[in-house]
Amino acid sequence: MACKYVYGIIMGNGESSFGPIGLGHGSREVYTVVHQALGCVISDYQGPGFHVMAKEELMRCLVVHQVVIETVMRRRTVLPAKFGTLLEDSVQVQRFLQQGYAQLNDALHQIQDQVEVEVAATWDMGKVLQEIGNEEEIVRLKEQVVGRPAEETLEQRIQVGKRVKELLDRRRDSYRERMIDFLKDTALDLQPNALLSDEMVLNVAFLIHKAKQEDFDDRVKELDRGFHDEINFRIIGPLPPYSFSTVEVMRPSTDKLEEARKLLGLGEAVSEAEVKQAYRRLGVKIHPDRNPGDQQAEERFAKLRQASTLLLAFCRGQGGTRHAKGESHLLTPRAIKDTFVISIRRPALGDGEESAWVQKW
Repeated sequence: MACKYVYGIIMGNGESSFGPIGLGHGSREVYTVVHQALGCVISDYQGPGFHVMAKEELMRCLVVHQVVIETVMRRRTVLPAKFGTLLEDSVQVQRFLQQGYAQLNDALHQIQDQVEVEVAATWDMGKVLQEIGNEEEIVRLKEQVVGRPAEETLEQRIQVGKRVKELLDRRRDSYRERMIDFLKDTALDLQPNALLSDEMVLNVAFLIHKAKQEDFDDRVKELDRGFHDEINFRIIGPLPPYSFSTVEVMRPSTDKLEEARKLLGLGEAVSEAEVKQAYRRLGVKIHPDRNPGDQQAEERFAKLRQASTLLLAFCRGQGGTRHAKGESHLLTPRAIKDTFVISIRRPALGDGEESAWVQKW
């Protein structure tokens, strides 16, 4: 398929080129399509859908995606797009920028002069297990099974293993809490990431003001000294704010919008004000707190919230830069086809995004 691959959003009212570094065989030219003061960083893409790619190829594409965004970051503040974002053509890119202009512009200003720094900490697993094994409680438990047949002490051996695991997790949690408490005062925000191995104690992304980078690095070094070589600290960054602000673009489904409209009891034309009013009216009735004995209440309330979010996104997409909360929009196939659902969100590791440590650890 031939389309446009989206890497992110930047400020700028003039078109820019970042060189032949994009996705695709032979490395495609990365350039911007501009609408007013925003530029969408894209490249031409001809290839299979990312959902059908083998894992190895998918990871290669993810690396290219990150390299492009980090290259752009050296010249501009960049709001990253979710990996795998594709739009049909330059007209669709322009429409996306127009519909999401206020939202994208606000998000870019919020991350101005801010960078992400990822910090990971690991320990020597063998050494830690040896230390725990020498603790009085574990020594006493081991003595109870020494010299006895394995079949007679199976349950006790299992209990020893469970207790070792509990003590290991307790130590890891204590260390991680101590590390985060020491570093968080220098950061604007933080996002814990998944621990990728048993050796990993900490894997956290920190949002840092550029002016505070040196202070943050000094804090990590001080933390390293405080653990007396017991922990190995590594830093990746500065990076774009992958973990804190990522653009996600979706095309709404006609069926889902129709289902959402009916759930909120709205007509063929909807406005943002009507959606909010219907959500508040129905939400009061079905909220789990109002229905403590109803086991389905939470699920129904979640569906109502999702329906409201989808319809609000449709209304805002229809309104574009001229968005008015009271303006009604018909849910016609043409209107739905021309609308983008745009969200600026904090991705979780399970959403298809990967921590930088997957690539660089």
